[in-house]
Amino acid sequence: MEGPLQEDGVDRGAARRVDRALWLYSALVVVATAAAWTVYRTHGKRWYYRPLFLHEDRFHDLTNYTGKIAHLQNGAAALARGLPVFNYPAPAAYVYKFLLHFHQHAVTVYLALLGAFTLGFAAVAWRASGAGRRGRLGAVAAIATTALLGFPLWFTADRGNIEGVVWALSAAGVCLLLRSRYWSAAALIGAAASVKPFPALLFLLLLGRRRYWETGLGLLVGGVLFVSALWGLGPNPWQAYLDLKPGVTRYMEAQGMNLGAAQEARFEHSLLDGMKSAALARKVGGFDSQKAAEMTEYYLAQPQRWAAMTTLMGLYLPMAAIGLGLLIALFYRMPILNQATAAGVAITLFPLVSSEYTLLHLYVPFGAFVVFAAREVGTGQAEFPGGAMMALAAIYALLFSPLTFLQIYAGDAKLLLLLALLFVARRWPMRSAYFGDRPAARSEAGNPC
Repeated sequence: MEGPLQEDGVDRGAARRVDRALWLYSALVVVATAAAWTVYRTHGKRWYYRPLFLHEDRFHDLTNYTGKIAHLQNGAAALARGLPVFNYPAPAAYVYKFLLHFHQHAVTVYLALLGAFTLGFAAVAWRASGAGRRGRLGAVAAIATTALLGFPLWFTADRGNIEGVVWALSAAGVCLLLRSRYWSAAALIGAAASVKPFPALLFLLLLGRRRYWETGLGLLVGGVLFVSALWGLGPNPWQAYLDLKPGVTRYMEAQGMNLGAAQEARFEHSLLDGMKSAALARKVGGFDSQKAAEMTEYYLAQPQRWAAMTTLMGLYLPMAAIGLGLLIALFYRMPILNQATAAGVAITLFPLVSSEYTLLHLYVPFGAFVVFAAREVGTGQAEFPGGAMMALAAIYALLFSPLTFLQIYAGDAKLLLLLALLFVARRWPMRSAYFGDRPAARSEAGNPC
């Protein structure tokens, strides 16, 4: 329904709908975050309600590798031995090396970099959306709320996980891709995928635009970084690869082929994580968080893994392949914003274990949605249903908030939210001239095809 046009030609009705949706997002993030911490504090500060890991575990994803990273020359075998398990591609060792080179200041440097990345992306979204202009305060609120309260970022910072670096590289790549700067985008995506592999799914966005040479460049960048890192670890790339392989195998056995610790399961939301949770609920006779946590710790204490995990892994691999194929088929002809959203979900849905920090890969799709809504829908240059905007706002808000008042099932709730995000992104196209899509006829707005 068309809103009244003012003298400047802006559809004020559309602008108000956009503003309401973005304010809803901000309000939900604030309320859910406050609720999670309030429940934790009013329930005796029990660990299963805590929105983060225990305080004594802070930054351990970074600091625990200090000893292993101290001497990388001919160090591939040492990386694969003992704890913590090093299950990353070889270039990740040099990311750790850079950060831990600062010794007692490593955490400070890491947090400063993470803050700089966040401010940079917030500034890009602010400028592109025109936040701050009259009638766009909702965009201001959404950007500021995400930068200040977004739980994936807080979780990443608290863990000290190098996913923050991977996200910065891949997010910059997606930003450039959305503005049709394909060569630079491909190089950054390749660099990100050399540290952690799943951002390689973003190459599908380039292939969908028939950017084969650019995709080749991205693969070349990732390959060169991977081989160079193996060569640096020594004594030669092949031997370094063989030396690192046991660490990956141990990780697969400990995480993919077994239940995760109850404290960790609260923050895990991959497809396999959801399958584990469903199997555990069947075992304990329902969705009882306390029983599920106790049963998880019981199975982890046994010398052999839970027998059901063999069945789950046998189901997961074909399900993941079919799921990825369906995403490609369903989103192949969709606008770039819908495709970027689906790619972000895929990065966080298909790993064997996917923790809270992987939701960072949805920050750019959300930022692009804010830009699309404020810059084009709110000014009448594009159409998008108000109900779909509210749905996206609510889904993103809950994904970017701690849901630990659900205890061990917080991660499963986010898995359901990810599937809901895919449904909305498939059902309602976001055709954006700003991001390079051809404008659709007005009758096509809201048409899923």
